[in-house]
Amino acid sequence: MASNNTASNSRHYDTIILGAGISGLACASRLWQHPRLRIKPNSVLVLEARDRIGGRIGSVQVDGSRLDTGANWIHGVGTAEAPNPLLKVLPHQRYRELAGTVVFRAPVKEGGLTGVDDDEWVQVDGSDASSPSAGGQSGSSESLVIPSAAAAPLQAVLWGLIGSLHEAAEEASPAEAQQTTMLQAIAKSEVFRDAFCELPAELHATLSGLPQFIENMEAAPLAAQSAEHELGRAGFGLLEFAIEDFDGDQVFLRDGYTAVVDEVATDLIKAGIVELGEEVRRISWDAGPIAITASSGVYTADRVVCTLPLGVLQHHAGVDTSGSHPAALFTPALPQKKAEAIASLGAGTLDKIFLVYSHAWWTEEPYLSIYKQGIVGRPDTTDNRDHHGKPPPYTSSDAPDAFLGFTDELPGIAIQADGTSEPGLRILSVINLHALTGFPVLSTFVSCSNATYIESLSNEQAGAIVHRSLTAWLGREPPKPDAVHVTRWAQDEYSRGSYSHMITGLSETRHREEFQTPVVSGKGGELRFAGEHTSRNHFATVHGALLSGWREADAIVATQERRD
Repeated sequence: MASNNTASNSRHYDTIILGAGISGLACASRLWQHPRLRIKPNSVLVLEARDRIGGRIGSVQVDGSRLDTGANWIHGVGTAEAPNPLLKVLPHQRYRELAGTVVFRAPVKEGGLTGVDDDEWVQVDGSDASSPSAGGQSGSSESLVIPSAAAAPLQAVLWGLIGSLHEAAEEASPAEAQQTTMLQAIAKSEVFRDAFCELPAELHATLSGLPQFIENMEAAPLAAQSAEHELGRAGFGLLEFAIEDFDGDQVFLRDGYTAVVDEVATDLIKAGIVELGEEVRRISWDAGPIAITASSGVYTADRVVCTLPLGVLQHHAGVDTSGSHPAALFTPALPQKKAEAIASLGAGTLDKIFLVYSHAWWTEEPYLSIYKQGIVGRPDTTDNRDHHGKPPPYTSSDAPDAFLGFTDELPGIAIQADGTSEPGLRILSVINLHALTGFPVLSTFVSCSNATYIESLSNEQAGAIVHRSLTAWLGREPPKPDAVHVTRWAQDEYSRGSYSHMITGLSETRHREEFQTPVVSGKGGELRFAGEHTSRNHFATVHGALLSGWREADAIVATQERRD
């Protein structure tokens, strides 16, 4: 827990950093490590509106289980020549790729959504769910598990499609990529089109819904029906993949990211230079020094590093469609190029529905026998690496790390062989946290408009949707969870979304790069920006936020050294 600064009664600092997320903490830590700044009084201060550090990295305890509510992944561990910088920060080396997935086929259904009563859980007498369920999906004695022999090529199509989209983005000109929607790029992908000829017809409904997985990856809408608000209606663009990010495995942090946050913040907490509960209400950047109006009064600084999330910046700039009219955050308004950058990028939401149980029922009979013949590994995974030691080889008798299936209770998109799209079932990605963290929890991802809809429901209503889906997938009703926890990042006033993306026809790389140029007032005040949305190649990632904080700290130190 961070402590309030009591070292000085002065409210003037050389540098004030707004936000104690990973970018703000990285910036402050880098500055604090500089020998001159460390011994200089009132050199650095971090203001944080929450009562905790971490920003969009956090965790809660529910029924004895740790639930990581925000970031969970390292998107590319890098190579020996170019390692992801997070690897040097990690206090533990416990991470690995997902080792196995069970894919459930999408049932062919007539009509639209089922219109289920959100309060209703599946009611089945005994263990057999052969009679119709009380929910939106019918219980059945037959599961929807796709045997591994068929699921393996299906999953290979998904990862091959993602690879082909990266290749298409690299080959396209920036202008072409900026004007191409991801939906158009998917429709043109030979990997995706050829799959309809190579896979049996009974898997085509499943295949047509698989690209929705990319929406969850990017927290960005493929089409209008997935968009959270008007700004995203064009869908996100191919420019999203025109980046040079770190190579290597995409791995799950088994101990969560809060350990990373604590590692970065350790010296800052000891020094007492993080102020919690200080909501920033106004930044008067044309003053000399810059004046910051916060919860407890006014602070001043020669320079300010703003790490507030893009969703928060857009909210105060009137970009979102919430209908509210918040007070302007910056006084005077930011220069036109900065305002354009804020308005031109997308801010999307990825939420989690956690089902917490007393025990991991999916590791036991009769459920294990239902799906064990359907477990399939990633096409490029050769072993079940655990970078804190190697576990026994993965076998089909082990519980998988993930379940992938569909629900008819949330609107989805189906992309056909001819490239046309139509309303369809919604894909649900369920992570087996018991295999990854040891806690008896299933975590389901929902994104974009479905995330904001889920946020409007109670925890129980959201959990019931997942429970009914599991019942339909398995062909029998599993135990009900002891508790349900739903993240609500869109409603979080200090986040207003999860991370940024590129909107077709609107977002450009220059908008991210624009944040890297400081705003300098005529009186010498310097306003800088950091955060994942300010990264050219690493946006929407924790390492992107980390690097952006270091970038601004290094620029400040370099400027100071030139002046000295």
